[in-house]
Amino acid sequence: MDRDWVAKTLIRLLEVYTPPGSESKLHKTLQEVCSEIGFQECYIDEVGNFFASYGKGPTLLLASHLDTVPGALEVSYDGAVASGRGAVDAKGPLLSYILGAGIAIEEDPGLRIVVGGLVREELDGLGAKHLVGRGFKADYILVGEPTNLGIAIAYRGSITFEALAQARGGHSSAPYIGESALDKLLDFLFELRSRYKGSSYEDVTSAITMLNSGDWPSKLPENARAYVNIRFPRPYEPNSILEEVLELSRKYDVKLKLIDETPPIEVKLNTRIGRALIRGCLRNGVKPRIVRKTGTSDMNVLARISKDIAAFGPGDSRLAHTCSEKISIEDIVKAAKIISSMIKELAR
Repeated sequence: MDRDWVAKTLIRLLEVYTPPGSESKLHKTLQEVCSEIGFQECYIDEVGNFFASYGKGPTLLLASHLDTVPGALEVSYDGAVASGRGAVDAKGPLLSYILGAGIAIEEDPGLRIVVGGLVREELDGLGAKHLVGRGFKADYILVGEPTNLGIAIAYRGSITFEALAQARGGHSSAPYIGESALDKLLDFLFELRSRYKGSSYEDVTSAITMLNSGDWPSKLPENARAYVNIRFPRPYEPNSILEEVLELSRKYDVKLKLIDETPPIEVKLNTRIGRALIRGCLRNGVKPRIVRKTGTSDMNVLARISKDIAAFGPGDSRLAHTCSEKISIEDIVKAAKIISSMIKELAR
């Protein structure tokens, strides 16, 4: 738990740029770190998920993810705060899990502790979905995400799709004669945004994340493409949202290609891992906070393995996916101590 060692280790993780599909570049570094701490076993599964484990008994899965959103950032450390792509989402939380599990190694908690670094969380959740598909068993699950040391019991669901429009085109001097694919697509997008224009956790929200069209300044576009992400809390379900979107796409003659759909998740706080986290916070001078997250995480998927699940980690989630990702080394250490205390509580 030496702060300098923690900082140097985090910098090692941040210096390996891992957008979805390149997570294997981090495997060697993680194996070295986990072996140094004292984990009994390190292995990689069929899709590239990394695991380090020790102990016997009921299984606690401490799962974070290895990938980051695309966009490399300069890695730096000022003596207190580390900056770089993934500092917040989610290499900082992952390191706190490795450290927290490492503190508990010498105390033999009577649990099987598995730290998992999962792949493609930022794309399609392949790593978590693979665990569910192959029947991975765990009694308790903690998901490593930036919660600012709050205990997350809910995440909204997510639908991501590609919208495509085609038209015959024409000359821009007489748009009333021709036909613009971009106009068709924009009409669809404007009505979609007016329908899903929420501004809080309880609302359905929509975001246009990519838009591409046209190949010449004086030519009406013959093709237009957009990527859209919709988020929604319970009791909404993906199917009901998709039905509305499909009906709207038919109105504007826009074709949709579904990329990912994930249902929302909300669990009770009164679980063993929830109570253990609360006590872990109290024992380390942190006032427990219960949070509901506007985003989506691997918790939405891993809840199919166990309902005794929560998300927790250091880092300000408002910095995730931005060019200002940074995290306090002290917060990583504090999170690790809370996780170690939580492991002791579960062992009791």
